[in-house]
Amino acid sequence: MGLETYRKMRDFRRTPEPRGSVSKANRRRFVVQEHHASKLHFDFRLEVGGVLKSWSVPRGPSLDPAEKRLAVETEDHPVEYLKFEGTIPEGEYGAGEHMKWDGGTYEVLGEGAAAEQLEKGRFDFALKGEKLRGAFTLVRMTRRAGEWLLFKRSDEFAEEGWELRLRRPLDGQETIRAKAKGKRQKAKGGSGVGGLKVGGGAGAGVRKFDTAERAGAGKVVTAGRALGAKSLAGDLNVKVGREVVPLTHMERAYWPEDGYTKGDLVRYYFQIAKQILPYLADRPLIMKRYPSGIGGPSFHQHDVNEVPSFVRTVPLEVEDGGGHEVDYVVGDNAATLLYMANLGAIERHPWHSRVADLEHPDWFVFDLDPAEGVTFETICDVALTTRDVLARLGLDSYPKTSGSRGLHIYVPVKPAYDYGRIAELAEQVATVVARERSEVATVERSKRKRGAGMIYVDHMQNARGKSVVAPYSVRPKPGATVSAPLEWREVERRKIKTADFHVGNMLRRVEKKGDLFAPVLKKRQALEGVFERARELFAAGAKKGRRARR
Repeated sequence: MGLETYRKMRDFRRTPEPRGSVSKANRRRFVVQEHHASKLHFDFRLEVGGVLKSWSVPRGPSLDPAEKRLAVETEDHPVEYLKFEGTIPEGEYGAGEHMKWDGGTYEVLGEGAAAEQLEKGRFDFALKGEKLRGAFTLVRMTRRAGEWLLFKRSDEFAEEGWELRLRRPLDGQETIRAKAKGKRQKAKGGSGVGGLKVGGGAGAGVRKFDTAERAGAGKVVTAGRALGAKSLAGDLNVKVGREVVPLTHMERAYWPEDGYTKGDLVRYYFQIAKQILPYLADRPLIMKRYPSGIGGPSFHQHDVNEVPSFVRTVPLEVEDGGGHEVDYVVGDNAATLLYMANLGAIERHPWHSRVADLEHPDWFVFDLDPAEGVTFETICDVALTTRDVLARLGLDSYPKTSGSRGLHIYVPVKPAYDYGRIAELAEQVATVVARERSEVATVERSKRKRGAGMIYVDHMQNARGKSVVAPYSVRPKPGATVSAPLEWREVERRKIKTADFHVGNMLRRVEKKGDLFAPVLKKRQALEGVFERARELFAAGAKKGRRARR
């Protein structure tokens, strides 16, 4: 908890926002701010531990208990923000008019202090404001990092059908309707702001801007020439195909102990674009941004407010019962790849399914996650067992390093099976692997219950909206490691380790071996008989286990 991220994201020479400091007092104050940025939204802030814990609430809070509102966790703000009103200038983070909508104090309900409840993922509290009063709850969503639900509890202050009234009307409309469900009205010819139904209005979507215009008088150089320099520093405007991508602070140390900079990250993604883009194309991407490198603060970003014109986005309905949408970046081109790197997004995390058919993944994944002290040879052993179990089902699989500590095993499939069926199949396979290698492998999710020296055969990343790091993606780990596709014979030799593959040598490996993961994109394995064989294998193992316990 602190203000490092808040301060690094702002230029206080330009923005009127307070620099602020961590307060020693805790008066349990709250504020809700109406924020007319590129997308209208509401900032909900609670004073906890000397800072304002903050969430962006796209449709604002509600006094109707039936309305569950998405609340996206953002960086901590200083308590001075309780009184902040003003216009953040164009080009700065959160640009737009910012005004106080409501404020007051809050009371902690439930067991434990506010910080303790938030850490556990559920906070019950009562607001004492001018507009918002009574009991509320914040609940962390299990499937989406950094996303919560905010909703009113039923009490004397609850109001069915309540509508939020704006301080500054939009398009002549003064209220935001409750239950603004369904697809964006812009598809039906409507108009409005930020995906909110404002009165009778509708959603305008993500704001697009022309990067060539923002580059101004700055010199534009082809990416190959600019990024071919031995060392990169300062700001650059590079041309990628027909697009201009502004790059900033290329000298910033992203891996200080290893000597790699932000420029090295951008250069790597430019050089590896041909290999990585096929695994990102037509897929929503989840960003985790490290604006100061791996040693600084980081934050997840699913929703984007504005992007360059060359960045494709897709609005996806959030599974919170509210019916509103989040705008994801889609990884379609090299310019987008560099733009994301410039934002400090070190990793590339694509969905398992494509925008054209989001409900049907075309691969599923096992993440072999070892406990501290487990040798990489042992991880390889469990990977080979996983391969063999899949082979018994008639499925081919393909390994890669995670770039962190373990291995990933991909199984390409025909995109004809929904996430529920795929997740069940993955769970059955993982359970069989854990039974056959019970001395070192487990499917126990709780780290505390797994025991020392175990490898978690994680099958839980195969739900809709989940992801694992893409092949060739850089990781925010010491050494600037890369998630590297492998040959099974490399796993069989048990001579590899995560640190073998990094931004400094990955391109040479690709030039030598080509794209080892290419079959993952080309192979479309049918599962009609696999589901039944997996159930039989799973049931046989369970029966054998019962006999052994007798």
